[in-house]
Amino acid sequence: MTTTTTVFAAIGAFVLGAAVALGAEHFVFKARDQRDAMSTIGGFQGWRLSCPPRTDKSGICMMSEALARRQGGQVFAELSIAPDKDKTDQLTVVAPLGIFLLPGAKVAVGNTVKTVSYKTCLPGGCIATLPIDKGLADAMSKGSSIQVTVITADGKSVPLNFSLSGFGDAMAARAVDMAARK
Repeated sequence: MTTTTTVFAAIGAFVLGAAVALGAEHFVFKARDQRDAMSTIGGFQGWRLSCPPRTDKSGICMMSEALARRQGGQVFAELSIAPDKDKTDQLTVVAPLGIFLLPGAKVAVGNTVKTVSYKTCLPGGCIATLPIDKGLADAMSKGSSIQVTVITADGKSVPLNFSLSGFGDAMAARAVDMAARK
């Protein structure tokens, strides 16, 4: 064998090895979904979906929507949805500080109205949580907005209006992500 033939044989063996390795990656070994190893965040109009890596089989996806001040963009109220330990979806309301706690917050979607007590107040706001029953879930999937009414310390009723645009898409994406964990 000449030197030229040896060089071509070495190059050919290298190319053949690379082709075999590439083919094995795609045809023999199952290609993994990129979302398996990283946290993901998706936007669905006003709703945000945050999910841990899919390799975390006990991880849960959380949906949220925030209201921000027009000047400065600081978040002052937020809704979030995540399952509790019993896998029942919970709607968590974070209302601004300075509200009257005793009457709780009134959550209204169409004709479905619920009153929920505050559990605690933290520097980010006062927190109230209620389970999402079938009636509330149906109203949220069909409605266009959800209104949370809080009472200020001076007794004024203040409606906080959250959009339900994108809510159904976020729920569907969350269901796909959660199914992929099984």
